[in-house]
Amino acid sequence: MRRSAKLGFLVGFIIIAAAGAYRTPTYRRDVMPILEKNCVACHSPGHVAPMPFTTYEEVRPWAPQMKAVVTGKRMPPGVVQHHYGVLGDDGSLAQGEIDIIVQWVDAGAPEGTIQETLEH
Repeated sequence: MRRSAKLGFLVGFIIIAAAGAYRTPTYRRDVMPILEKNCVACHSPGHVAPMPFTTYEEVRPWAPQMKAVVTGKRMPPGVVQHHYGVLGDDGSLAQGEIDIIVQWVDAGAPEGTIQETLEH
């Protein structure tokens, strides 16, 4: 095999392997843990946020807005207050968490399965 053919084969293999490793994020497996860790303290009935994020049914209608506010770093609100110093319970999202939410929304905000809930 010529060198360029070998290189083309290797690049093709890497692309296929990477595509196989990619999983579309789901609410139950990927998004729910992020919300539980960073959002539900305020986004639950009787708390400061205007809408609860405790179930898929509550979260799903807000998916496009959620993408907008996390990519704009307007939520969680601790992010916009960093100029005051470190907050005691900073709920800032890591870039990886933001990426998961964006990918989830872009994929149509799939719920996932009960099994995925049990696995996380």
